Amino acid sequence: MTLHHTAYKKNYKQYILNCLDSEDSLINKSLTEEEKINYLFNRFYSEYGHEIRRTGKQKALSKWLSGLAINIPFYYEDIIDLAIEMGSIDPNPSEQLAQRVCENYWSFMANAILSFEPKSNEVSQ
Repeated sequence: MTLHHTAYKKNYKQYILNCLDSEDSLINKSLTEEEKINYLFNRFYSEYGHEIRRTGKQKALSKWLSGLAINIPFYYEDIIDLAIEMGSIDPNPSEQLAQRVCENYWSFMANAILSFEPKSNEVSQ
């Protein structure tokens, strides 16, 4: 069943933060949610901050993610399965919907991540 966007955005946030647990530098560390968020944004700005002035933060983050910067799904079927699991689409989506989800995946994930960026980061970057 498709959830309201406020509900599935929380699902994506938790999922993304849980994916960070498999980062080499974070394995066997018990970080708080805030520490994981800071890690994510510090890495993004360090590795891809130069791209922000050229393309804007959302596009830069989308491009960074599409380069497999963090361990999130990247295969077509896995992206669809994730969207179903998170509640953003219903099971057995039409081919047209599945294609649209995959085409917009990196941009969607960038927006999801930007939604939980600390306000202090936004000002300082």
